[in-house]
Amino acid sequence: MPASFIVAQTNFTRTVKEYYRVDPFKGNFSSFVDALTKDPSLLKKEIYRQTDTTGYFVKGEYDVFNPYSINANKVDMLFYENVYRAKSRSLFTFYTYQLTSYFPDTELARKAVVKDYRKLVKKFRKDLYDTQRQNLKGYNNIEDGEITTFNDSGSPLEPVIVSWQTLAKTKQLGLTIILRLEQVNNYAYPVNHKNTFRRVW
Repeated sequence: MPASFIVAQTNFTRTVKEYYRVDPFKGNFSSFVDALTKDPSLLKKEIYRQTDTTGYFVKGEYDVFNPYSINANKVDMLFYENVYRAKSRSLFTFYTYQLTSYFPDTELARKAVVKDYRKLVKKFRKDLYDTQRQNLKGYNNIEDGEITTFNDSGSPLEPVIVSWQTLAKTKQLGLTIILRLEQVNNYAYPVNHKNTFRRVW
């Protein structure tokens, strides 16, 4: 019998659906990857299949998809396979699904980006706790910025990371959302998902 899902944290999945053009939690994992790679709005695609030494990797650029209050110059998408290691041991495979939006670094745009960043943090905080916030000023020549990580299980591998920062080389602002996903029985879950989703058969 095929699996079905009851989403225990609807705010989390609504937020993901709002900010990601291709929703990883809609349908099974194979369908999600297929939809992601075949999306006609994803331009400049690079796709590398899994090998013995490298994981699956997809990157591309959206020039029209923009879920924020001001229009981005572009939105970069990355989706790639990772291996979580502890004490030099490979424990499990997970996937990073990342969106980075770029904006002109003007006073008006900076206010809007900070506002959108705080809105994102507030949305994810409704469902995920143990958040850690860090100021990025002065880090690697960053003039200003902030990063917030979210968790719901105390694990060192957080399922969600949100950040904004100045990009000195390009004189732009970057606003990034990172999801870390596991594939279980051909469905995507946030890493450490026991408190985020529950499955029924």
